[in-house]
Amino acid sequence: MAAFHRLLLLLSVAVASGAARRSQRTKRGLLELAGAIKCSTGRSALAYMVYGCYCGLGGQGWPRDRADWCCHRHDCCYGDAEYLGCQTKTGRYQWTCEDRTAECDDLKDRCEKLLCKCDREAAKCLRKAPFIQKPRGVTRAVPATRL
Repeated sequence: MAAFHRLLLLLSVAVASGAARRSQRTKRGLLELAGAIKCSTGRSALAYMVYGCYCGLGGQGWPRDRADWCCHRHDCCYGDAEYLGCQTKTGRYQWTCEDRTAECDDLKDRCEKLLCKCDREAAKCLRKAPFIQKPRGVTRAVPATRL
């Protein structure tokens, strides 16, 4: 589960450098998740760095809201992929951003397919989940400003 958090930290660099350009093929290892998040939500992956209990670094306790559950499920998905021998931190795959969704249907490699599925589902989940700006450890939500 900590893999997602380390990954998200490294992925923040991708967002700053324009990692997710619409309809552009990408192949950047750890940067796919950041690109998928930007593609699906329009938000930088940095917005999730200190979100809840499972987004960003760390990962323990009960997820605080729907977005935090998305990050928790992504951690579990990566855990399953690692169990099957996939390199979640260094695995790379080709994808495109189409209609706010990371598309990677033409992949042949099993691990590439698994990683893409994990990232795509997390990004779709985050798109549907309300983004509520709140510090870690605080249960009272503070309305978010548009990022």
